[in-house]
Amino acid sequence: MQIIRKAALILALSAAATGTALAQSAPPPAGLADPYGPSLTRAEVLADLALWKRAGVDRFWRGEETPDIYSPQYKAAFTEYFRLRSGPEYQAEVQRQNASGR
Repeated sequence: MQIIRKAALILALSAAATGTALAQSAPPPAGLADPYGPSLTRAEVLADLALWKRAGVDRFWRGEETPDIYSPQYKAAFTEYFRLRSGPEYQAEVQRQNASGR
């Protein structure tokens, strides 16, 4: 069973990598919005990661197993991440990341 899970994970990751590589090879047609949204700065990505960790969602993603995304604990952590990411905390964290110049 573990071998099947690993094989499925490898297949899914390789399909995602192939799709991403193909999608990035051609720019979107003129006049159409990029379906992946605007590019993020390094500070924005680091701010998002910091909020993900602050909310505690990262503790559910350990090892090879997918977390139980339906558990009350995961839902609470993800709701907190969404609140932080949607609120002023995100911009404050982006500014902090810009100031630290990582």
